[in-house]
Amino acid sequence: MASLLLQEVLLDDGRAPRPLRADLRVRDGRIEALRRRPSEPALAPLQGEEVVRGGLVTPPLAEPHVHLDAALLAPRAPNHSGTLREGIANWARLRPTLTAQDLRERARRTVALYRGWGCLSIRTHVDTGSAVAVDALLALRQELAAEGTTLQVVAFPQEGILRAAGRQAAWARAVEAGCDAVGAIPHYERTAQEGHDSVRLAFDLAARLGLQVDLHCDETDDPDSRFLEQACALALDRDLGRRVVAGHCTSLHSQPNPYAAKVCALVAESQVQVVCNPLDNVVLQGRYDGYPRRRGLTRVDELWAAGACVGIGHDSVMDPWYPLGTANLVDAASMAVHVGHLTGRDQLARAVRTLWTDNHRCFGGPPPIAEGGPCRALWWEPEDPVEILRLRPAPRVLA
Repeated sequence: MASLLLQEVLLDDGRAPRPLRADLRVRDGRIEALRRRPSEPALAPLQGEEVVRGGLVTPPLAEPHVHLDAALLAPRAPNHSGTLREGIANWARLRPTLTAQDLRERARRTVALYRGWGCLSIRTHVDTGSAVAVDALLALRQELAAEGTTLQVVAFPQEGILRAAGRQAAWARAVEAGCDAVGAIPHYERTAQEGHDSVRLAFDLAARLGLQVDLHCDETDDPDSRFLEQACALALDRDLGRRVVAGHCTSLHSQPNPYAAKVCALVAESQVQVVCNPLDNVVLQGRYDGYPRRRGLTRVDELWAAGACVGIGHDSVMDPWYPLGTANLVDAASMAVHVGHLTGRDQLARAVRTLWTDNHRCFGGPPPIAEGGPCRALWWEPEDPVEILRLRPAPRVLA
């Protein structure tokens, strides 16, 4: 295979404190040579070698929160109210009709969209109420690994663990079938106590099997939904913080400022990662409000200020909750900065860099860009991350 020389690129490997100028030669899926400029001599083009000059090289993007089992189903179950509850009800009607072939085809189409936008690591939640969906996505995980895409599967009880007989057993079976992380949805359980019980069950099962925890946590406008603090306390008590993700956390938006400040500090101390899902939550939240209507996103700016780790997920791609979406994570970052008032230059850059840095946390960190190693990287024509956010171009996938 012909080699590719990238000259005078800005290299942001997601690990160094700041980007640096470099030359890279890529051949047969590996980084054959890497020279850091100006401390090392430039790489000269070889005969017939493709040369690209300038631009930005980064790790691939990572998706920390999507639902591949429901992707592309929006036309079959339109959400007329735009609420989370109607989305769950529509999904519950569709779920018994799913077939392994249909699910696999939709998931593959969605993964191809992600790859086209430079995302090579995807964490999907799968509804444990469907054994068909669980088995199909676990099988797909192996197929995608052979094709260069990392897939993690979270056992997610969409309608709760304790709300009805049989759900806890189905959830446990899905976890033990080989999922990567244990999920829960405490705010959807019947009572606050059952919500707290479900969080503890998730931590207990994850600890027993050596898995990560990934909660749908406080995805509501109700300021009294306070399961995030419980998740952080358990993570601290069990020294599991970096293995715990709390998705959505939208009630934090509506909670009193003194309490929210305490929780943001607790998130940082516990090292639990909060994943914000801007596209879905700006649509789903505030639906019970008159004017003025809440935007509903979690407090990204205050979590950052407290020192917490925040990821940004796409969450839905044309599913019963969100009728739009292209699997472009830069769209999710763009929504976050608009709705979250994150328009300072450092905030803009941090939002887009999150996609190739903190979004990789549940995957063990971004893949290294190093001489002699495999090339899992992207080339962007703009050098400036803010320009990537503004223009939303498709990167060149170097993997």
